Formats: sequence, C-alpha cells, structure tokens
Amino acid sequence: MSAYIESLSRVRGFFGGSGSDLMNKKEAIAKVLSLVVPRSSDGPSSTKSSDVCVLYLGTATYDLQKPMDRQTVRFKEAGCRVTQISCARDTPSHEILKDKVEEADVIIVSGGNTLFAVDRWESCGLNGLLCDAMMRGAVLCGGSCGAMCWFDSGHSDSNDPSSFQHAMLHEASTNGDATSHGVNSATEADAADESSSAPSDGATSAAWDYIRVPCLGFLPGLCCPHFDKVQSNGVLRAVDVEGMALRHPGERVVCIDHHAALVCEGGGVYSVFRLPAAQGSVRSDGSFAADRSGEPGVWIKDVVHGEVTSSLVPDTGKLSDILRPATGIHEDPAVHACRRWNPFVPTP
Repeated sequence: MSAYIESLSRVRGFFGGSGSDLMNKKEAIAKVLSLVVPRSSDGPSSTKSSDVCVLYLGTATYDLQKPMDRQTVRFKEAGCRVTQISCARDTPSHEILKDKVEEADVIIVSGGNTLFAVDRWESCGLNGLLCDAMMRGAVLCGGSCGAMCWFDSGHSDSNDPSSFQHAMLHEASTNGDATSHGVNSATEADAADESSSAPSDGATSAAWDYIRVPCLGFLPGLCCPHFDKVQSNGVLRAVDVEGMALRHPGERVVCIDHHAALVCEGGGVYSVFRLPAAQGSVRSDGSFAADRSGEPGVWIKDVVHGEVTSSLVPDTGKLSDILRPATGIHEDPAVHACRRWNPFVPTP
C-alpha cells in the first residue's frame, strides 16, 4: 500500500468533466498552470507561463485542427508554447514521440473517442512515455476523454457513431474544419464540446450505448465524465453509470460533472474545481440534483452487497481517501465490436 500511496503523490493533474466546454475557460487553464513546478530545484519556486511547454494530444478527435484550437487557445493567450503529437492517422517515430513528451511541462488530451485514442497510444508506444512524464512531474490534463484516459477505465461514448473517424473527418471536410487556420481570439474559439448533445424536444434519440473502455491505468478507478449530462442517446450518464458499476463491481467509479474537475495537486492531495456560476449535480445540502439545479461537483460510487452507493467528494483531501485500487477488472465485450467499427486507418 505504501508504494501505491507513493505513486499517487507523484500525480499532478486536472481531470475535467468536459473537453472544449471546460478546457476553453480561462479559470480552468489558470488552475492547470498553477500546478506546473520548475524542473530544476535550483530555479525559482514558480514557473512563468512563457516558460511552459504544453503538449496537445488530439488523437481522440483524429488530430483535427479546430478541437486543438478550442482547447489550446487559452494556453497560447497565457504565453505558453504549444506543441502537438499527431498519431491518429500516422505513426511518428519513437524518437519524435520521446522528444515531444520529454519537453512537455503540461500534457493536454482532447475530448473525443477514448477507445481509439488509447489503442493508438499503446500501438505507438506512447503510453510508456506518458507514464514517465507523469513520474517526473509533468501536469496531465484534459476533459472527457482527456480525464478518463488516465484512469483504469472509463464510462465512454466511444460507441457513438458520430465519434468515429470516418464521421468526424467527413464532417470536418464538409464544414471546413480540417483546413482551419488556427484560432486567434477567445470569441473564435467558442464552440460546442466534443461530446454529443441531448436530443432536441421531439427528436428521436440516437441508437447507441455507453461502454466501459480500458484506459492507461495511471490512476485507479472507472472515470465517468459529463456525469450530469444527457447525450444524443437520450440517457443521463448519472443513471447509466450505475448499471455499469453493477457490471463492474470491482472498480470504484469517479463521477465528474460537466463543469467540474478532480485536481491532483501533487503530494497526494486533491481539490475539486468547479466553474463559477455553472450548472451541476450538487444541491446546497449536498444531495444529488438530476436536473442540474445545483453546482458542479465530483462523486464516488461503489457497489456494496449488490447495491450502488454514492458519496459526494469533499472539496479537498487526500487522494488515497477517494481513490482505491480495483479488486477486480472485467472487460466489456462491446469493446471488440467498437474497435471493428472504428479501426485505425492510416493516411494514404
């Protein structure tokens, strides 16, 4: 257990409930940058934004330009240098991957298709380099896929056909996103989150189910982002995740509202970030609000004697008090079909 607690003490990260909806906000990026520590103990106690290198991984949105613009524009406004690894449709050399990761002070993962992204990183050998970066103190961050990818597993919309490569590339080509020339202002960067929206009144819900996807395993738990939201299948994630918990009772579920984040401060300490004045699932009395009439928050779910229990995560505390290693992990059989439907297609 001491080795486990020691590994938690090394994690510095910002794990948000949404991609662009959260990572495009100045308050979120300010919190991320506050986690950066100098690489040298001989240097100043804090790092200037102009000295920070931010590495963007947009594999989950197939390295399209506009998702990158939306999720990095605030870093650029703060004076950070932003680099990118593109491996959704190409396979960079190990030397390129190693150099990019090693120079990064912050690593941000986009929202999007988590299963595709994690599979590509493992195929490219990027997963080991990311682990090395975490151990040396690089800040890991992102929302949606960018949050769940760091955990053992995730409650994922990777089974949503609109998140598949052919669908996203077609939409990008049709709308001109694929040839976007960068975002130069916050106004231009404002756009929809990568996750699908709930059906409009009277519209038919899309026919797809959430699935449990295996992730990198840097943090224990099954992460559920967008916890307080409904997506295009018409199902509230807070409801669906309880069924998933019962199917995977050995894993503790970490549920993060759309406008909240679990922040690993370093030293094994965490805090809960919530976007000011945003909707969420936490009422003033600490109870759950399915109608999002409360403020954003983070919840923990366990299966005890065949029943799902829920508890609100306190605003601050020790990571070891809210995260625990799985007592058993069972893969979701739906993952195999999803991989067939959304395979890696290299650039011709």
